[in-house]
Amino acid sequence: MNLEEFFPYNAFRAGQIELARVAHEASVGGNRLVVEAMSGFGKTVAVLCGTLLAAHENDQKIIYLCRTKRQVFRVMEEISEISKKVQIPSAHLFSKFDYCLLKKYQPNISSDSFRWYCSFNVTNNLCSYFLNANLLLENTMGLANDCTEHFVPHQSLLQKSEELHICPYEVARLSTANARIIVATYHYLFEEASKSLLFTNTQLDPHRTIVVFDEAHNLRDFIRDSTSSSISLDELKRSAVDSQTLFFTTASDSLAVLCSRIESYCSRNSSWYLDKQSFINEITREMDSTWLSNLAFELTACAETAWHSISRGKRPPLSVMKVGKFLSNLLASTDEENIILTKSPASIALVNADPSKVFVAATKPFWSVVLLSATINPSELFLKSLGLEESSVMLHKAQASDSFRIKTVIDTEVTTKFKSRTPDMYSKIAEKLVSIILSGEGGVGIFLPSYVVLEAVRDLIGNRIHGRNIITESRGLTNEEANELMESFKTIPNSILFAVQGGRFSEGEDFRDKQMNISVVVGLALPPPSPTTYAEYSYLNRTDSGSSYLTVSLLPALRKAFQSAGRHIRNPNKKGLVFLLDSRFCSKSILDLMPTWLTRNLIVGKFTFNDISQIIREFNSA
Repeated sequence: MNLEEFFPYNAFRAGQIELARVAHEASVGGNRLVVEAMSGFGKTVAVLCGTLLAAHENDQKIIYLCRTKRQVFRVMEEISEISKKVQIPSAHLFSKFDYCLLKKYQPNISSDSFRWYCSFNVTNNLCSYFLNANLLLENTMGLANDCTEHFVPHQSLLQKSEELHICPYEVARLSTANARIIVATYHYLFEEASKSLLFTNTQLDPHRTIVVFDEAHNLRDFIRDSTSSSISLDELKRSAVDSQTLFFTTASDSLAVLCSRIESYCSRNSSWYLDKQSFINEITREMDSTWLSNLAFELTACAETAWHSISRGKRPPLSVMKVGKFLSNLLASTDEENIILTKSPASIALVNADPSKVFVAATKPFWSVVLLSATINPSELFLKSLGLEESSVMLHKAQASDSFRIKTVIDTEVTTKFKSRTPDMYSKIAEKLVSIILSGEGGVGIFLPSYVVLEAVRDLIGNRIHGRNIITESRGLTNEEANELMESFKTIPNSILFAVQGGRFSEGEDFRDKQMNISVVVGLALPPPSPTTYAEYSYLNRTDSGSSYLTVSLLPALRKAFQSAGRHIRNPNKKGLVFLLDSRFCSKSILDLMPTWLTRNLIVGKFTFNDISQIIREFNSA
């Protein structure tokens, strides 16, 4: 077989066959490969072709990991297209929480407490869906095989499983056994509980597995967040009350002492930094040497109490378990220099200031590792942030086709700098957005740095664009709600999308044809000053002076901005306008980091309402 036999479309675009060959070469040779290719290049399908051919030749498997569930769907859609030419046994996995059919009867169950809920029902033979997965094994295996042979959308799997009255997660898990490629989220490699489920139940051998990371620019922040933990002072106090309510008399007394000592210690220390050993010595003063570890164990192992709460239809004692987990993490990190203890006025946190150690350890066993991104510049810092050495990595930067017709407009009259966020500044931003919306053709995507800015700006322009379908990303959207919003945006012409940079609609979402003709990036999503960023700055300044701000703050913000800017650039023949509304975008340091596809046709200035209208008209008529 060859690459062309795997490629599902009429012809490779410029640069795609070269990328597929590089991916094949790296996968066959057991190498680490980092790929940079602009949004809309088609890197996913090219890398799939290269890695699938290598896996076919060497009888290996592929784990393809994405940041979000929506990105998983996009990869499965590409695999489905490939399977029309070459049958590819495939499977995809989400968390157990996403599959559960029983939780609709228990509205108090959240994703945080779900493992207790699931364990309670399975252990006590109360989940008929799980029981039937074995009792009706023929039906279970039949649906699992169907999922492996054909892409079954998530909602269809839930519906079919409910009709058969079997557990959808068991079906999804079993479908991975015979899959050549498994598509899942990052959690399945970097979170121990999910990792053990994937590797234990599928008999995957990492030494015979190729792992691919999509949108790899997110890896550092994802690993940092998933391996850091925090606890608020309010949660500490609540845990003492909750443990008393649950008749944990000894634990309640210990938590009361713990809370008092932590508050006292934090009040005497004005710095954001807390020395871990001094902190532990203070909170264990005059106590038995095993007091803290015993308390941590008691709080995290309260399965009986969690089950009791679930059986009575109450919320499990999450505050108690969260304090237990934090204390366990604290005790486990005493010798780890990269895990830094910090405090803010309302909480304390353990921050993993060097996520590269986790990445290296997690990926070391795999035969080959491929990382894909549209934004890894500067590549040396990207590699260093993940603990990769340039000499041991293949680096491929795919060249964008000249047929991409993109015009970039940087407006320097506005900014979202924190000190500049005044009513007058928001009004100026709103005025420019109204001009863009009223002058453009097709849909418009507006990507803002935070929900606070999004809501402020949207409220200023909502009554000036009557008759347009306005879609707004909000906090805590479920997958179903997100799907409904996207269906509305893509099917109703001339829709307006308000979304957050780095949110679920700013990456991995394709807007084709006139679904979105203009993307507008408002401001930079720089992280606000916090103990977390201070911890990372401090650690990196000790180990790698000179790049801490770039690595921790600026590059993540720029990558979010550039990813948002490219949402509507999905094929070489697409005409697209990109507006960058913030004076900071025209600084030399940022222009040097900007992808070439954004700088190829660039204008900079302070543009009036009429100026913007004219720019759009001239671009559309060219």
